[in-house]
Amino acid sequence: MIVSVNEALRRVGEPFPFAWEGELTPQTFGGDPVRFVGTAKLSGTYVYDGKTFRVDAEAEASYETTCARCGKAMVETLSFAFTEHFVRSIYKTPDDELYPYEGERLDLTEAFFDNLFLEMPMTTVCSESCKGLCPVCGADLNRGQCSCQTQKIDARLSALESLLNDHKEV
Repeated sequence: MIVSVNEALRRVGEPFPFAWEGELTPQTFGGDPVRFVGTAKLSGTYVYDGKTFRVDAEAEASYETTCARCGKAMVETLSFAFTEHFVRSIYKTPDDELYPYEGERLDLTEAFFDNLFLEMPMTTVCSESCKGLCPVCGADLNRGQCSCQTQKIDARLSALESLLNDHKEV
């Protein structure tokens, strides 16, 4: 995701458009592998203010995931926008929230993935109506009801439940 900015360096304050489309390599996020599907897109504008580049971008990427309720494999597509600033690497300090650049090129890869991972939901579901799995037998409740009893018993009353299940006279 390299953008040539040589013209912008000579024309301070003027916005320039860019567009990128391509395949993404697998990444690791939160210790888990993330595999991307299809073509990712990144487009927007960049402006040089004499010291830094401001990049305003819109992006889209699809990745493989599993439904948090039923465990079914699925593909999630994220569309998101972000704004980031880039400064020559010799001026970058560890405290900066800026991305470094060298020469006449901006590498938007790190900014893209940082913003993508910020947008990724903690969990995904295949549909809002997904019923999930039976907590007793693990059957997919989207395919039909199982024969398990899933009545929830208040844990504070579990001792009383054992009295009822023993069928003894008290």
